[in-house]
Amino acid sequence: MSTRRLSLLLAVTAGLAANTAHANATGTLHFNGQVEAGTCNLAAGDENRTFTLPAIKISDFDAAPSAGAFDFEISADCESDIRHVTFLFAGTPSTGNPALFSNTGTSKGTALWLAHRASPVFAIAANGNVAKRSRKIATNSHKAVIPLTAAYHKTGAAISQGTLVSAVTVSITYN
Repeated sequence: MSTRRLSLLLAVTAGLAANTAHANATGTLHFNGQVEAGTCNLAAGDENRTFTLPAIKISDFDAAPSAGAFDFEISADCESDIRHVTFLFAGTPSTGNPALFSNTGTSKGTALWLAHRASPVFAIAANGNVAKRSRKIATNSHKAVIPLTAAYHKTGAAISQGTLVSAVTVSITYN
């Protein structure tokens, strides 16, 4: 190899080595993240439940507009930062009384009455604005529990024997 080529090769190699020696010794690391609020879910088993109201007689309506009251609860399981859960109910209003939930069963003159049973009892309307169809419940030990009552109710039409079948959807919001 000629001396001239060797000198050129050494100069290029030295130049490369010099660049490595001058590399950045510091840098900046960037991090991104997000803190999200906790969540709530309807408790296991409360997403899709069937309730059987007690059997009643037509004569049970002689002295009262409703009969066969049945008490139950629905609950939501929440994370520790959730303080309130709002339960919102929706369904098809009865044609005989739109505050009641419609009966798609065979009994005529009856519909479903739903109420929050905490004192004072608050009837949950099938129709109306959100305030008439919802209740806000405070959480306790990561749970919000709403005590409810359901019953057969007169719609104003003549009552006949048969079944009461009604569907009510419940959804939750929380903060």
